[in-house]
This record gives sequence, structure tokens and C-alpha cells, in this order.
Amino acid sequence: MGIKLDKLVVKFGDFTAINNVTLEIPKGKLISLLGPSGSGKSTTLFTISGIHKVSSGKIYFGDRDVTGLEPEKLGIGLVFQNYALYPHMTVRENIMFPLKNLKWDRNKAEDRVIEVAKIVKIDPLLDRKPAQLSGGQQQRVAIARAIAKNPEILLLDEPLSNLDTKLRVETRQEIRRIQQETGVTAIFVTHDQEEAMSISDQIVLMKDGAIQQVSTPSEIYLNPVNKFVASFIGSPEMNFIDVDVSDGVAFLDTHKISNLPENKKKVTLGFRAEDLELCDDGLEVDVVTVEILGRERLLTLKHRDNKYKMLVENTCDIAEGEKIRIRPKEGKAYVFDVDSEEFLKKC
Repeated sequence: MGIKLDKLVVKFGDFTAINNVTLEIPKGKLISLLGPSGSGKSTTLFTISGIHKVSSGKIYFGDRDVTGLEPEKLGIGLVFQNYALYPHMTVRENIMFPLKNLKWDRNKAEDRVIEVAKIVKIDPLLDRKPAQLSGGQQQRVAIARAIAKNPEILLLDEPLSNLDTKLRVETRQEIRRIQQETGVTAIFVTHDQEEAMSISDQIVLMKDGAIQQVSTPSEIYLNPVNKFVASFIGSPEMNFIDVDVSDGVAFLDTHKISNLPENKKKVTLGFRAEDLELCDDGLEVDVVTVEILGRERLLTLKHRDNKYKMLVENTCDIAEGEKIRIRPKEGKAYVFDVDSEEFLKKC
């Protein structure tokens, strides 16, 4: 079942948390709501789930207008950050709980519990209590409970934030596997771009209650629509420098950059750490730090009061304290409007 948000507005008093959001989420896809704290991603999820009330606009599940319905009337599965398991119940009883509320036949409910436990790979743990499980196992129980009633929509609010790094990677891969295996339409809220990039069919990047860009992971990385998207997506963060333009030409010290917009007197250039190269005619910078990252080295560079990040091969023999010259690789510089911060072109 697909989801549609039509001009959605959510206010808490005088504060507008969600501002005129329109979005279509295709059936059977996993979509990540991504953004910094306060961007509105969790509020959007909780509004879709019926927990927060709509100030204006509409929410549709398929062709059904579900605006204002209570969560129990939506037929959704909801997974929270803190697992929300009942500590006095076994794993089996936790998964069974929503089926009891829906008055499922007991034999069918027991069969379903075993079925979903196998899907999330916790069937050997059915008789344990939550306190006897690891964080990753508890989160799998929460997911099993959410999908036990065969929901067509699964909502996950920062489900991995309480896990350590290794478990986060393992569990996000499991979430993707489960979503694809069940065919459920899923919305995954996260502030972690790596999580969103690794498992999403599409990423919805939000800022200040509004959508900035909706794209596939590769598209949002390669073709950001504005400076905020470019700075938020990618690790290390994109480098930026403001340059003066004359007749479509600007200079990074001795390096000439052509084909810039001729109607602009100043633009912001953005370039990713992997898209910089050493050269004889470029921006002269000081090497502040050199970090070994296995096959690569991450350089922190300084030019006047600005710092930049650059990735080089591990065989590149550059030491802290050196002066080097750098420039963006051909066609790899992103050009942004200084005032609106909109993406203009690559050069």
C-alpha cells in the first residue's frame, strides 16, 4: 500500500513542525526520512502513524483518506527507538500481544508468531524474557511484533540508535532483508546518512519541517539540489569556498575555473574530499592533520581561516606541516548561488 501526504502541516502552538509537505511513497518500497535534529522527520512519522494530529492537509493510505484516524485504526506496524517490549512477558508473548488484541484465533496466532520469529531469526529465543536478550535481539523482537499482524505499512523511528556500531550494521541489513521479504511499505527515520544511504530505495531529506530533496541514494549524493543537501550528504562533508567571478571565470589562487555563470559576480564552489587532486597550479594549503583510513589517508587542510578535507591514496607520502597545492578534478566542482544556495551547475 502506498502513502501520500498532501500539503501536510503540523503545528504545536505557534511552532510549525511540518510545513506544507507533499510526498508520495510507492507501495513496497523502503523510504528513509533523513535530516538533522529538529528537521521534522520523526514528527512526520508520528503524524502518519496517527500519534500527532494534522493541522491541515491530508494523509492517504492507498486511496483511503486516513487523516485524523487513531493509530489502532490504521493497521500499521510501528517500531520505536527504545524497543518498548513488555519486560514481564516472554518473546513469544510480546509478539503475540497485538494478535490477542485483534482477537486472532489462538492456533493461527501461535503459527504466526513462529512464522515471524523465523523471518527475523529469533525463533530459538521465544521463551526468553527481554532482559535475557542483547539490544539487537530485542530490536528484532520489536520488529517481529510490528509485522505479526501483517501490516501493509511499517514505520520505524530511529530503530538502531541504541545499538553499537557492529549491531547497527547487522540490524539495518536485517531490516532491509525483512522489508524486501515481506513486501511491506516501510518508512525509516534516521539522522544517520550512512544508514539511509545503505538500505533505502529513496531518501527524503528534511530541514526545518520541509523537504529539501527526494532522490535515490546515488542521485542525492551525485546531484544535490542545494548547498544544504550537498553538505549533509557525504562523509567527509563537502568542502565549500566562495569565489569572485568575472566573465564566467574564477581563480583558486593560480588555478583557473571557467564556464561559471556569467551573470554572477560571486558563487560558492563545492568539492568533495575524493574529488580534489594535487597540482602545480592551484590553491595553496597547509596540511594540518593526516589520518590513516586503511587504503586511504584523510588530509585536513587549511587555507587562511578555512579548513578542507581531502582523500588521497595511502601510498601518497604527505606529512603534517607541509604546504601543497590542490584543485577540484575536471567536472567535479559544484557551483551554488551564494544567496539562495541553489545548485547551478558543475564545472
